[in-house]
Amino acid sequence: MANIQLYHFPGSAPCRSVIMTAKALGVPLDLKPLDLMNKDHLSPEFEKINPDQTVPTIIDGDFTLWESRAIMRYLVGKYGGEDNSLYPRDLQKRAEVDRLLDYDLGVFYRAMIECVWLPFRDKIKVTKEQDEKVIKAFERIDTQVKDKKFLTGNTLTIADFAVVVGFAAEELYPGDMSKYPNAMAWYKRVQELPYYKEANQSYFELLEEFQIGKSEK
Repeated sequence: MANIQLYHFPGSAPCRSVIMTAKALGVPLDLKPLDLMNKDHLSPEFEKINPDQTVPTIIDGDFTLWESRAIMRYLVGKYGGEDNSLYPRDLQKRAEVDRLLDYDLGVFYRAMIECVWLPFRDKIKVTKEQDEKVIKAFERIDTQVKDKKFLTGNTLTIADFAVVVGFAAEELYPGDMSKYPNAMAWYKRVQELPYYKEANQSYFELLEEFQIGKSEK
């Protein structure tokens, strides 16, 4: 199997969810980093690959695909075997995964980016409304994993990969995360996966870089 090319921005949450999926499946990736700060994704060369100029983007042979959740579904569908539990074929189980992927896209990840990451990066004070969105998002995940090992039950799915990379913003959140014991236990459980550290190393390096920069000013 030829390596799939993955155009990514090191540290990007959606890119990390794709990397985790590939590692869980044993699918080799040829990582092609793009520096979004340097606007590499706006180059004419990359525009020919992806007219939306977004990451992650994969090239699998003569097939090109972008949008992280679509990529995760594709990888499991093509390389996960007949009945891979990461994205189950049972319609009701799959619908649960899809619901969480849509919730992450429309609500959870948006809250983490807009109300945790961007204020931290730009050194802007979080508003009461923003903090309420974050609290509600964490509460929702805490409720979702109550009495479960993972988001949809006792089996790991790509919904866990999608949500956990956004949940990692809790490293920056100044609030009391002990209020969400179920969510934090789930977070720790996912972190114990054998490929988690390697797949997310770029995020923690980026986080350290931001923290160093913050402490120097």
